[in-house]
Amino acid sequence: MSLRFAILTALSEKSSSGIELARRFDRSIGYFWPASHQQIYRELDTLLGDGLIEQLDDGTPPSRGNPRTFRVTADGTAALRAWAGRLEDRPKVRDALMVRIRAAAALSDVDPRAALEHRLATHERTLEAYEAIDARQFTGPLNRAARLQRQVLRAGIASERMWVAWCRDALAELDRAES
Repeated sequence: MSLRFAILTALSEKSSSGIELARRFDRSIGYFWPASHQQIYRELDTLLGDGLIEQLDDGTPPSRGNPRTFRVTADGTAALRAWAGRLEDRPKVRDALMVRIRAAAALSDVDPRAALEHRLATHERTLEAYEAIDARQFTGPLNRAARLQRQVLRAGIASERMWVAWCRDALAELDRAES
């Protein structure tokens, strides 16, 4: 997948300026498809050049206090629809922590505890943030879009819970190995 489809999805949900889009990435989409503000702006220019998005014209030129606002074109919707319908295999995971733990297994004088504790704390913070989002945004009756968005969040919650449990188990295993 490329950033282009994450942006097309976000703009299909709501027309936005570049800064609004970057903030939405910081609050939601970026949890599962991170991008810097610079990457977002660069991709907006590419999407605009490719005719997949267009700038909304309110009659005033874009400026610092009046940013450009974008929406998806019919071609952008068609491209997003075609992409969304494709099947793909599970992405390959590249995780340096796994290599560090293998290195610790190979080198008896390397202790991966600090890396595990750091990762545990990171996953605990992310899990807390996801659960707060769930409690704040998904209350009461939900429409189809909200139910699907919540499923993405639930996948994140399940993943973070798994990582918290795994880190705790790995730390406990280190404690058992040392006794």
